[in-house]
Amino acid sequence: MVRNHVFVDEIRQQILEGQDRVGMEPPGMDETAPRIAVYDSATAPPRVVSVPEAELPDLIDALASRTYDLAKQQGSKVPYTILREVIENLIHAWFADVVITILDDGNTIRIADRGPGIPEKEKALLPGFSTAGPEIKRFIKGVGSGLPVAHESLSLMKGILDIEDNLGQGTVVTLSLPAVGEDPAPAVRTAIRPTLPERQIKILFLLLELGSSGPSRIGKELSISASTSYRDLVALETLGLVLSAADGKRSITKEGLHYLDGVL
Repeated sequence: MVRNHVFVDEIRQQILEGQDRVGMEPPGMDETAPRIAVYDSATAPPRVVSVPEAELPDLIDALASRTYDLAKQQGSKVPYTILREVIENLIHAWFADVVITILDDGNTIRIADRGPGIPEKEKALLPGFSTAGPEIKRFIKGVGSGLPVAHESLSLMKGILDIEDNLGQGTVVTLSLPAVGEDPAPAVRTAIRPTLPERQIKILFLLLELGSSGPSRIGKELSISASTSYRDLVALETLGLVLSAADGKRSITKEGLHYLDGVL
């Protein structure tokens, strides 16, 4: 496993030292790169896809986008933003032996690593608890919002975020949503008009005007923090009123337009 140590050490160097790695040979893809295992059938071996990017933040972007695309092909309804939040958290594990498993027609996504683990799992799901130092905050927000936002967003979708210890060492985060057949009376639920705070209604109108935008732009337009804007966008996405793209920008959906019709 020497080559795996090379990959982890290079990620660690980027985080701790920020060294210029231009011209350095990237680690081998097959043995060291994060892998995505896609189960097309419960009775067949998975398809395995390597994500060889070795530079941060490109590794985070590529891993989140590739996982989202592969899961969506299987029928997953897990939003990109939720996947991104959990995958960003892998930086605390130095991206050591990352394996992402997609199964149950995309309704279950398991993200495993062999990093130092998460001893206080309950606190990891509460806003504000973080171990991110200044070296990690160069690549992620590092304010203790990632796992709590993902957990709350999945809860609104009747889903579950579970944190467990990996075998030997490390962490396994499982994201799961109910299968389509398990969703009780979806037509009845979608017919119910949600009650939105005034700020979220303003965000919908702003997206209608701008076409698409990210949390920072919306925060500036409404004089709110980017983190508040981000939480509102995640909530609106969970309700199906906005849609996120791979670049993190959101646009209003047909359901969002129908909602605004009732406001006007």
